[in-house]
Amino acid sequence: MLPLWIAFLVAVALVAGGIWAYRRYFRKVSGREDRYTPERILTPEQVAMLDYLRDTFPDQVVLPNVALRDMLSIRRSSDHARAKERLKTQKVDFAVCDKEGRAVFAFDVEQYHLSDAKAKTHQVKIKNRILKTAGVRFLFLKNSIHRMPSPDDFRRQLDLAALPRPKQQETSDQTESVRAQLESKFSEFDTLAYPSTGFRESEIMGLSGLMGLGEAKADRKSERDRQIEAVRRRA
Repeated sequence: MLPLWIAFLVAVALVAGGIWAYRRYFRKVSGREDRYTPERILTPEQVAMLDYLRDTFPDQVVLPNVALRDMLSIRRSSDHARAKERLKTQKVDFAVCDKEGRAVFAFDVEQYHLSDAKAKTHQVKIKNRILKTAGVRFLFLKNSIHRMPSPDDFRRQLDLAALPRPKQQETSDQTESVRAQLESKFSEFDTLAYPSTGFRESEIMGLSGLMGLGEAKADRKSERDRQIEAVRRRA
């Protein structure tokens, strides 16, 4: 016969095991005992940049940390699965929407990657190409609002850099063909419109390139005025 204390310990172990099994497999947990801790959604620097962009776009919606799959849809692709996967793996730090809620500008904060920089640069180029086909201008912001121009100056330059928007619906094969031809000319559009920036399809527009658009436009206007004046004198 087992000693009384051993029998007592065995009984306690059986009861504890029964309670554990009941709580583990049979009891429905209400969740009332759960407690949570808030996590940081934005860093202080991101909050400051968000305020700056809202000052730049006072009549538009500015959103932080937006995934491309939430702001774009696939209009046309030879490999739909690949195009969908690219949308899933990309995001932007900030997006600016028009009055209809569609993105018109997308921004990433300038960062310097010390590791795997080549792969990260390639991913940024893919992101830019995706956004550009949707008519969303993608730009890099300085990593501090103290290095940014005034909101009014920044907005004026952005108006010069805005891309043409693709139509939301394509109603015929002819429209599809025309749209494809226009999209193939996107990089030529940037080169012709802004020759001094050196912007190309695979490159990203930074703040210095953006701020040069106004000077390029003024230079083209001055050259045009000089040509007009020369024609008038010859007449």
